[in-house]
Amino acid sequence: MPQFYQLATVADLPEQGGRLVIVDDEWIGLFQSSAGVFAIDAMCPHSGANLAKGDVCDGVVACPVHLWRFRLSDGRYLDADVERFNLKTYRVQIVAETICVELAAEPKSVRLI
Repeated sequence: MPQFYQLATVADLPEQGGRLVIVDDEWIGLFQSSAGVFAIDAMCPHSGANLAKGDVCDGVVACPVHLWRFRLSDGRYLDADVERFNLKTYRVQIVAETICVELAAEPKSVRLI
């Protein structure tokens, strides 16, 4: 059963930006924007780039390589109606400034990059 696990703190994130968290072998991008804190797949489906290095504005992250844009709230690829490029999203809870993300299983390793 999925549960929430601590991955970082709000202070770990730039105010309008992201950080990569490697949970076991999975890349998860934690992002903070004016719309809140979000967790999505961190690898661009087009270029394989780390989306956590992309620019964040108005709840959208742009890939640092080819500027593909993804909405943080639902992972939707915004530059065309191509569903296969949408990103997986994760439910997030903030508990006492700690970012907890819903995962299918307890992680064996968590690395904040």
